[in-house]
Amino acid sequence: MISFHYRTKTIIPAVTVCGWLVSSITTQASPAGDACRKNICDAVVAACMRTNQSLNPLASTESEKKTYCDTFFAGCMTRSVVPNVAWYSPETVDRLMQCPS
Repeated sequence: MISFHYRTKTIIPAVTVCGWLVSSITTQASPAGDACRKNICDAVVAACMRTNQSLNPLASTESEKKTYCDTFFAGCMTRSVVPNVAWYSPETVDRLMQCPS
């Protein structure tokens, strides 16, 4: 059997509780932040829909394009943006980061 030092028995649960508290605080978004992000993310999807995706095998038809562009909405709402697509301009990313948490 492994014997832990008494400080280890106290530190491990304390770190676990602190991690849980931080994650629960950061995952709760405010209604104002959600509305701000939704406004921006709707614009991101609309910008994606305006692009020419005919060479993209995932978005060669209009229905595939809609499905493809909609996949960016969830990432946008969680501020998980990718830098290599045109509809995430630096201005869009700046606006997204200005939204309340």
